[in-house]
Amino acid sequence: MRCLPPLLLLMLSLQLSAQEPVLSLDSAQQQARQNYPLLRQQEVQDNITRLQLRNIKTNYLPQVELNGQATYQSAVTSIPIKLPNMDIPELSKDQYKATIDVKQLIYDGGATASQRDLQLAQQQAENQKTEVELYKLRQQVLQVYFNALLWNEHIAAREQMMAEMKQRKERLQAGVENGTVLASQVDQLQAELLKTEQQHFEAKTGRTAAYKVLSLLTGKDVPENTRLQLPAAAQEKSEALNRPELRLFRLQTDVLQQQSKLTGTRAMPKVSAFAQGGYGRPGLNMLENKFDFYYLAGLRLNWTLWNWRKDRTERAIIREQEENIQTQSDAFALNTRVQLQQQSSEIANLTGAIERDREIVELRTKVKNVSAAQLDNGVLTVHDYLTDLNAETQAVIAQRTHEIQLVYATLYYQVIKGY
Repeated sequence: MRCLPPLLLLMLSLQLSAQEPVLSLDSAQQQARQNYPLLRQQEVQDNITRLQLRNIKTNYLPQVELNGQATYQSAVTSIPIKLPNMDIPELSKDQYKATIDVKQLIYDGGATASQRDLQLAQQQAENQKTEVELYKLRQQVLQVYFNALLWNEHIAAREQMMAEMKQRKERLQAGVENGTVLASQVDQLQAELLKTEQQHFEAKTGRTAAYKVLSLLTGKDVPENTRLQLPAAAQEKSEALNRPELRLFRLQTDVLQQQSKLTGTRAMPKVSAFAQGGYGRPGLNMLENKFDFYYLAGLRLNWTLWNWRKDRTERAIIREQEENIQTQSDAFALNTRVQLQQQSSEIANLTGAIERDREIVELRTKVKNVSAAQLDNGVLTVHDYLTDLNAETQAVIAQRTHEIQLVYATLYYQVIKGY
């Protein structure tokens, strides 16, 4: 068979690489965020706040009311004297009134402004709750992504092991045919090959499940030939916290402070202008028993001087709630720093393990190569060779697992901090 030119091989390699889909961790997390249903909740909350602010603004607009009233009363106002040559009309006991009342707020002690600030604070707090859930999603994607990477390493190690065992099996089979090797040696190797194929199948099943979860989270099809890029390990190890939960605690405190300000406006005086135009019997002139138009206008002052310290009690309740939120924030920060310390220890352990893994793999490979040569020369049993081959494969898997786990540990350290 004629060999292909190097240039053609390079072109074919580039073409295959271009066809192979690639997915990075950042892309997976961004796609998962855009696909997560709760992200649309922020849009809904923004629309709710916008409508609520529109309603609050109406406090500054004139309020118009149409009122009507029809009454019958047992007695009416009358003059208990009679004057000569003068007829004083008697008012009817059935009276009617229809009015249009216009009210214009002039000063409300800052109540409307406080209501607006409260709605904005509540909007930020609700949106931050969504950010907390999205942050949990980020952690979930990180975990699934690295599980898929680990399964890929298991698959690669098993495939390498199977390829070597098949090569040894062919050589042993030739020896059986020549009468220099027992058939049981080939059977023993075949049994171990079947066991390795079973482990390979289990690893592929685990990878399939991980890829399916990634597809669900990202909302994109992630086929199994997708190449997952191993991200670089994070270097910064400061313990400054920037978790979305901590910001949520601060925003919840802001909401309570705005509620306290709104409560304080109840004790402030309220000034408004009003005008009333009406038609009824009697009009403003009570001595004329006929239907007539009338109007009046003026200013109105409302000031609650005493409400049994209700506002003071409500503000005291709000202060207790603020203290409760601060306690939750402190507890969360403490637990987070404990997690950081534990994760830092995990990073140190994995770093040390990787240094030993390299030496172990190198030694296991040397031992396995010697065993393979001895097996080919007929001075070593298949059982001993398989023992060394399994030891080498487990050492390779352990090294690659620790390397991936170290990257995951450094990234998860950043996740715990909130970056």
